[in-house]
Amino acid sequence: MLRAIAEERGRLSLRREVCGLGCFKDDRIVFWTWMFSTYFMEKWAPRQDDMLFYVRRKLAYSGSESGADGRKAAEPEVEVEVYRRDSKKLPGLGDPDIDWEESVCLNLILQKLDYMVTCAVCTRADGGDIHIHKKKSQQVFASPSKHPMDSKGEESKISYPNIFFMIDSFEEVFSDMTVGEGEMVCVELVASDKTNTFQGVIFQGSIRYEALKKVYDNRVSVAARMAQKMSFGFYKYSNMEFVRMKGPQGKGHAEMAVSRVSTGDTSPCGTEEDSSPASPMHERVTSFSTPPTPERNNRPAFFSPSLKRKVPRNRIAEMKKSHSANDSEEFFREDDGGADLHNATNLRSRSLSGTGRSLVGSWLKLNRADGNFLLYAHLTYVTLPLHRILTDILEVRQKPILMT
Repeated sequence: MLRAIAEERGRLSLRREVCGLGCFKDDRIVFWTWMFSTYFMEKWAPRQDDMLFYVRRKLAYSGSESGADGRKAAEPEVEVEVYRRDSKKLPGLGDPDIDWEESVCLNLILQKLDYMVTCAVCTRADGGDIHIHKKKSQQVFASPSKHPMDSKGEESKISYPNIFFMIDSFEEVFSDMTVGEGEMVCVELVASDKTNTFQGVIFQGSIRYEALKKVYDNRVSVAARMAQKMSFGFYKYSNMEFVRMKGPQGKGHAEMAVSRVSTGDTSPCGTEEDSSPASPMHERVTSFSTPPTPERNNRPAFFSPSLKRKVPRNRIAEMKKSHSANDSEEFFREDDGGADLHNATNLRSRSLSGTGRSLVGSWLKLNRADGNFLLYAHLTYVTLPLHRILTDILEVRQKPILMT
C-alpha cells in the first residue's frame, strides 16, 4: 500500500510538469477510490478497524461582497466524517465532495500504522553525543481530534489536518521523569507498519532544563507563592504548568506538563527540603562530569554529523494554556564555547542541604537568584500536520535514536 501511494505521488509530480493539474483528474479519482475500497472497505483487510474516516470538502462563501454575485471567493470547508464500515449511510465511491486522496491518507495514518513515543532525560557530552540517563516508551494512537489535557472530561474537538498523539494518563506513565540543571528532556515519536517491516521517525524534539524552569517561573505567579507563604501552608497552589516544545523547523509540537518536585513544602517555591531516601532527588545521579555548553551555529548534529537542521527561532512566546519554550534545537545541535552553568550534581547537593523553615527563610529563598530545583516533565501529547507525517513515512524514513 505504501509503495503504491509513493508511486502515485511520483506520477502526479511528473504529470504536473507535463500538462498541468487538470489533465489526469479522472485517473486520479479512479486510483484513490480503488485504494480506499481495496484497503479499507474490504472485510478481509488484516487488522482492519471498524471505523471509516472520510474527508469532505465543500465550497463555502464569505458574507462580504466582492464578486459579481455579491459573494467572496470560494474557500474549501473541510469536515471529517466517521462511519462504521457496515453502515448503510456510507458516502458513495463517486461522491465528488469527498477528497479521496486525503481520505486514504487519513485512514492509513489512523489504522494501518503503530506509534511509539519515547521520552528521555539526557545530557550532552563535549563531543556532542547525547547520553541517555533515563527513558520511558509508550504506545500512542493517532487521532484527528483533541481535548485539553489540563481539564479532564471536556469534549473532544476535530483537529484535522493536525493529528494528535495523546497520553491521557501522562502523570502515571512518566511519573519518574525528573529533570535538573544541565539536563534536557528529549522526545521521539516513531511510526511503523503492522508487520514492523519499517520504522520512521516522525517527530523529534528537546527542551533544556533552563528553558523549562524559565517558563515555569514566569507562569507561576508571585501572588500565588506569597499567598502560600503568608498563609503558613493553608493556601494550596496547583503548580502544574503546560509548556510547548516545538519540532525542528516548526514541524508540529509536543506539550509537557511541568511541575516542581516536592521538597516537603507545597508552595511553588517551597524551602523545606526532604532528605528522605524516598525523595525523587535520590532516584538517580547523572553520570556526566562536564556540563553542556551553548549550541554551535555552524554544524547541527544529533549523534550523526550528517543530519542537517535549520537553525530555529529562539524566542519565547506567551501562550494562554501552553507556553512555547523552544524550537528543539538542543536535540540536533552540538555545543561550543564556555557556558556559565553549574555541574548538574550540584543541584542534588544543594537540594539536600536544607535551609530555614521560617517565613524569613522562605522570603530569602524566594528572592535568591540561584534557586534551581528539580522539575517533573510529563509528556502529554505530540501533534503533527498530516502531510508532514506522510512525507516522513513515504520519503524520509529517518531511523529512530532513543528507541535503540
